[in-house]
Amino acid sequence: MIKRSRAVSEVIASLIMLLIVSVLGTYLYSYSLTETGVQQNNLEGDIQTEAGRAQERFKVIACIYEGNLLNLTVLNYGRLDIKIVDIYLDSNRVALSPGKEIYTSDLGLISFTYPGLVPDVLYEIVIVSERGVSHVYSWKC
Repeated sequence: MIKRSRAVSEVIASLIMLLIVSVLGTYLYSYSLTETGVQQNNLEGDIQTEAGRAQERFKVIACIYEGNLLNLTVLNYGRLDIKIVDIYLDSNRVALSPGKEIYTSDLGLISFTYPGLVPDVLYEIVIVSERGVSHVYSWKC
């Protein structure tokens, strides 16, 4: 007796190959849509942050030192409310418990103790907002 080997017909084989290619193509398409969507969301977030930074403007208009208390008057003349989160006095960080929020077109008073300032010495005060915008102010005690 002659033994016959059975094989898959060409039509069935073609349909199986077409199914495998379709499944892989669908997977790659959905993966690429997900990745580009994530990248687009990240880009939109970066653009909004940079737009906020561009609209944020503030400056120190007065600096008064009484005893160990240093009072800074900050003017927010930008388009957004700001929140002051860090202050540096000659590269030394001054701790601000909650950040000081200053509304648009408003003055904000920031007070903190800093002992040991010497009269007639030029100090550099750097004020940093929540969005990372900084303003440098030179002040003579």
